Amino acid sequence: MSPPEKSEIIKNVLKTLISISSRKTDFPYTIMTIEDLMKHLETKYKFLKHIRINNNFYKEDSGDVVTVMSGINTISPVQLGQAIHSIIDSMHRSLGDNAGHFFIKEIRNTLSDDHLNVIKEMGVDLGLMQLESEITRLHREIREIKKEP
Repeated sequence: MSPPEKSEIIKNVLKTLISISSRKTDFPYTIMTIEDLMKHLETKYKFLKHIRINNNFYKEDSGDVVTVMSGINTISPVQLGQAIHSIIDSMHRSLGDNAGHFFIKEIRNTLSDDHLNVIKEMGVDLGLMQLESEITRLHREIREIKKEP
């Protein structure tokens, strides 16, 4: 079996992010947040223009939430990996405490092994991202404890 195309990878990552995030906050807020992040990140990763987030959440048959044009398949794996890392990290930070303690772990548990292997080859290690998130949270808690009289 051939590895999944880059367009399928990014589409599934985004759909997973939207699904997990919309359980922690409402769906329209999730869509608006990810749209804003994508627009912001498009300045650094021009190829993100090949991705559309369907914000027709008020229509009954709004179709697929994420559309990825095949042009994304020409992007180098390293560049796409950097963009995926930035999208996940930005969404995690944007949701703040609403994202929950194990947001990245949920993403890792939801994506298929094939997708996880491909994004890891692209340089996105969700286990490491979760660990970094934990360290950041613990560091923040330690600073708060030190501030208390």
